[in-house]
Amino acid sequence: MTDINGKELQNGSVIDIHQTVNGQNLFVIFGLDPLDVRYHHDVKRAYEYDTVDLLAPCRFTGETEFEIVGHITDEAFGNKHTPK
Repeated sequence: MTDINGKELQNGSVIDIHQTVNGQNLFVIFGLDPLDVRYHHDVKRAYEYDTVDLLAPCRFTGETEFEIVGHITDEAFGNKHTPK
């Protein structure tokens, strides 16, 4: 699965969904199979809605809407992503 820029989604990817869910737009991919998505501001909190739907292409345009904006290990070692 790739983002709007063609970058491959992987474990640890920090994604921006360009909309908000519970006031948040950044999420961390903790696992791909099965899909495990966590809130970026609190990685202990799992995304409680349909994770497949979160990453699915837009129903109207068929285009991917999420963007990979970093990796959780970059943040752990000081290359912190600054949210938009």
